[in-house]
Amino acid sequence: MLSRATPTPQKLLFWGAILLIGTVSSLSFSSTQRLQGTAQDIEQAQDVLLGVSRLMSSLKDVETGARNYLISGDQADLEPYRDGVARFADVDARLHERTRGNPELEDLVRRIDVAGRQRIEATRGIVDSQPRTGPTRDPQMLDLPGKAAMDRAHGLARDLVAREEGLLRDRREGVALQVQLTNIALGLGVLLSVASLMWLFFLRGRELDRRLAAEAELRALNADLEGRVQARTAELRRSRELLSAVLENLPDSVFLKDPRDEFRYLFVNKAAEKLLGRPKDELVGHLDHELFAPERADHCRRADREVTDSRRPMAREERQVAGAGARVLEIHKVPIVDGEGQPEFLLAIVRDITEQRNLEDQLRRMQRMDAVGQLSGGIAHDFNNLLTVIMNSAEVLKHALGDDPQMEEVADDTIGAVQRGSDLVRRLLAFARMQRLEPVSVNLNKRLSNITALLQRTLGERIVLRIKRGRELWNALIDPTQVDDAILNLAINARDAMKGEGALSIETRNVTLDEDYAALHLEVDAGDYVMLAVSDTGAGMTPEIISHAFEPFFTTKPPGMGTGLGLSQIYGWIKQSGGHIKIYSEPGHGTTVKLYLPRIEREAADASAGAVQPRKIVGGRETILVVEDNPNVRKALVRNLDSLGYRCLEAANGAEAMSLVRLGARFDLLFTDIVMPGGMTGYELAAAVRRLRPGQKVLFTSGYTELAIEHGTGSDPLLSKPYRKQELAQALRAILDHEDRAPGSDV
Repeated sequence: MLSRATPTPQKLLFWGAILLIGTVSSLSFSSTQRLQGTAQDIEQAQDVLLGVSRLMSSLKDVETGARNYLISGDQADLEPYRDGVARFADVDARLHERTRGNPELEDLVRRIDVAGRQRIEATRGIVDSQPRTGPTRDPQMLDLPGKAAMDRAHGLARDLVAREEGLLRDRREGVALQVQLTNIALGLGVLLSVASLMWLFFLRGRELDRRLAAEAELRALNADLEGRVQARTAELRRSRELLSAVLENLPDSVFLKDPRDEFRYLFVNKAAEKLLGRPKDELVGHLDHELFAPERADHCRRADREVTDSRRPMAREERQVAGAGARVLEIHKVPIVDGEGQPEFLLAIVRDITEQRNLEDQLRRMQRMDAVGQLSGGIAHDFNNLLTVIMNSAEVLKHALGDDPQMEEVADDTIGAVQRGSDLVRRLLAFARMQRLEPVSVNLNKRLSNITALLQRTLGERIVLRIKRGRELWNALIDPTQVDDAILNLAINARDAMKGEGALSIETRNVTLDEDYAALHLEVDAGDYVMLAVSDTGAGMTPEIISHAFEPFFTTKPPGMGTGLGLSQIYGWIKQSGGHIKIYSEPGHGTTVKLYLPRIEREAADASAGAVQPRKIVGGRETILVVEDNPNVRKALVRNLDSLGYRCLEAANGAEAMSLVRLGARFDLLFTDIVMPGGMTGYELAAAVRRLRPGQKVLFTSGYTELAIEHGTGSDPLLSKPYRKQELAQALRAILDHEDRAPGSDV
């Protein structure tokens, strides 16, 4: 129910003042009207009096003209007579017009009219009877006829004049009184109106002051509210910036999509850019089918639709093939609904757990190798005991049956089998890390010189042996006999892989395995090592074969062509010595086996005492296109480049890199692996890029050694894997800053 507003005193006073002004105005108007009526009455009375005066004047002219004519007999003297008669008729008609509506005045005028006409008729009779010429009659004759009528007319005129003058006087007195009363009323009204208006203005002023005070208070409240709003806005902005900073620096990839617009990308963070290998401006505002192959785009769309339709979060692992390897992604998708429960956004968080899964696989392989090693060690121990019994028995039999050549031959065969079994046991003990080692300080360059001739005879004439010795090579703390056996075993494996024809490369080098490399290899301790690399130009190995290469009795050779204990023996010896072994191989590109032998600590300490301090690590702000098919290596490399200040673009192979180049991606340096899947090597990629961008700076890297790959790029340097962060930084600055370097040198 609506309530009526209670009238305020100001409003009541305002309407009272308006009513008072209206009343005074009405009185003034009424008085004015009455004054106008009175003025009209006075004007009428004056007109009547003037008319009576003119009427009597006309009668006087009639009488005077007739009298002069009677005396002189001259017709000219009749002019006043005739004018008087004419004026009488005219004035009489106007008097009748002015007194119409006033019976009393009409009666008086009529009676005066009758008396005056009687006088005129009497005079006309005397004048008409006067001869045209001759003596003049007695003018006294005019006093006889019509005299009574003339007297009546004069008397009536006097009565009318007296009456009208009395009325005129009364009316003037009434008008004066009316004017006085009107003036008094008007003055009082004006005074009251002015007083009311002044009071109203006073109240209005107070109301205005209150309003001004209220407005000032409102402005203060508005200012306070604006301050709070600004503070809240700044707080929200800081929160948004903080949230944006958190999202941008999360290691997990974050995607925000719009399910109402075909799942268009609304937001991606830096990790998402690296995961997809595209800059943010190529992702935000686009759809999956604009970015990916049709099969992958349809898969993403089906998964997104499943989450938004069910209104429930989804979590799963997904394996994606990337170049020669694969990456494992842990994907979480959450629908964000509006107030009506309809999906408004789709949030996807993707974590690359490839490294975690690889480490888990490494751990499982290590556990499996340890279990096999323990089993092999236990079997070897018991088998050695059996071989000892057999050996002793065979020697006793040989001595006892010395006169029987046939039985002696059987004994010799038994002893030979025992020796072969002993060699097998030795290999098993080596794999189980239970063999007896005699480590000493060994310089591998000198050791290679001692066995070069033996290697060449073992390899044959159709295999070219190439050796590159590292400069100022550190000494390694190892068993020299085991080193010789390892080199010989690797050379024989390489010969078999090359089917007796090709090139075998052996290189030595000082290397330092840093924390990043150790984080990707559980069995590796960061530190200084002496590297011995053996490379061949054979058929290469698949990742599946590499994962089993160190297991005992695993071999890809035909039956009877190998025991499968060569690499496992080297693996056990390396691990027992505190070193590391790594295989780099891809089908069609040969194989490189790198042995990382521990640097002797005492000599390292002596060398460090007088060594030159390492150069300061210097980064940059340039953009680098990283092309690496191994996602773990690429991730670690990009992390190092980010820490050095560089901006990175990523590609898993040459085809992806060329797609970025054709799309106009800008970068200062191409850092590419040499051996990659997809039919395009790093050399071919560099040549294709330089056809589009002449003079493009390039840095190559490879797990193969320099001698193991065809290095036909002129002055473009090669950074061998693994490399330290300092070596990476120096190699990049050497190219980007145009430092002089020897053509084809190894950075």
